[in-house]
Amino acid sequence: MSKCDVVVIGAGAAGLSAGALLAAEGKSVQVLERSPHLGGRALAVEDEGFTLNLGGHLIEDSGSGITKVFEHVGKHLIHGAVSKEMPVWDNEAKKWGSIRDRMPNKVEIKKVIKALTETSWEELEEWDDRPLRQWLAQHTSDQGVIDLYEYISVLECLTENWWDHSASDNLWMRKMHYEEARMAAYSCWPGQGWDQLWQDLSDAITEKGGSVRLNTPAGRVLIEDGKILGVTIPHEPNVPNDYDDAEIIETDCVISTLPVWDVFKVVPESALPDWYTQQIRYLSQDRWRVSWLNLYIATEEPVTMWDPKELATWTATPHSDTPGYMYDQAAMDPDSFPEGVHLHCMGGVIPGEKARNPEYVRDMFERFEAGIYEMYPGLKNGIWKRRGLVFDPAFGVVQKPMLVGKFRPDWRAPNVDGLYFASETFKSRGIGTDRAARAALTCVEHYLGRRLSTFGDGWRY
Repeated sequence: MSKCDVVVIGAGAAGLSAGALLAAEGKSVQVLERSPHLGGRALAVEDEGFTLNLGGHLIEDSGSGITKVFEHVGKHLIHGAVSKEMPVWDNEAKKWGSIRDRMPNKVEIKKVIKALTETSWEELEEWDDRPLRQWLAQHTSDQGVIDLYEYISVLECLTENWWDHSASDNLWMRKMHYEEARMAAYSCWPGQGWDQLWQDLSDAITEKGGSVRLNTPAGRVLIEDGKILGVTIPHEPNVPNDYDDAEIIETDCVISTLPVWDVFKVVPESALPDWYTQQIRYLSQDRWRVSWLNLYIATEEPVTMWDPKELATWTATPHSDTPGYMYDQAAMDPDSFPEGVHLHCMGGVIPGEKARNPEYVRDMFERFEAGIYEMYPGLKNGIWKRRGLVFDPAFGVVQKPMLVGKFRPDWRAPNVDGLYFASETFKSRGIGTDRAARAALTCVEHYLGRRLSTFGDGWRY
């Protein structure tokens, strides 16, 4: 039996951030990860000379989130190529254009920016139950301005109903980016690459005496009378009918980064109040999972008419009602594929409740690709292709009204001292890997009982 201050379950963005922050503060920590890879949903894998990202694609942190986590633990997150434009596909006109072409009235956009920056964080919390366009309608009737915000929400939030995004979550990001980066959205490719990004955080843990244990799934969180006793680790490889634990790690604090649909595989439901478990069960429904068709196509020539660093977006393709995105990875990470080719990454959102139906998924891939080839004729000359379904693990819970903020389970487990949920599927704010890192910061500071000076008086949940 080993012993440590904190056990962190999961070595994704939240788990590695939590482990690195705790280790930097002198706490003994063990991070358990069931897979052989770091990065969780944002891992990158090798495939016939190409490096493919299975979940995360860009980091959306304008400086106060995961970038500060790296700074606090003695590492450096390199901000690579930044997208500053937004090519938009008009499905009715069947042509591309720039989002800037839709916003000739600068007075209107400045008016909305002013209204947002003057709105407090507390006021934004009250918009968890309403859509983004309802907030916008208070301040502008300019369709170009509305398009700007809603197209950004397509890129960031990946909800199949592109017009039904939560106001609070979207405005939270816009306000933060305006105040920190003076732009509506800020996204970048990690300059050290995704693999090295996660390795840097892992090194920050091990260099301070902690451990990151890959291929090591957590078995059960041991709870007695509302207190954490430890975490079990099952035998590996599993023996048929085996019901014994190979190891028990003694601890009084557990930070779980598991999403809502996996939590009860490790945390005993009986230790939590019914109202809380029902919140988790509700969000665990397949229909609330962000699911998308992930498509990679390599070509010998670029296919975009814009700066290849730009993220293109659309609300539907010519042959499928799939909001989505596309970028040329050659501009982001030229070391992630063979020399002399361009690797194009694109995705189209599909309803989560249909993602378990293989016939539906295959049909949607065919329709999605047919639309992509019409939008980007050069992709028909592809020399390599990979399809992938992002569903399990999913990107997260959809950010629709009444599914965000106060409608999500709290990151502090009620009735159990020392149990935290640093997951973007629990109560948190932000986007993707940065959202996960900020969730970790919230849990770590609560455990420590103090704020970390690196992060100042800025964002907290």
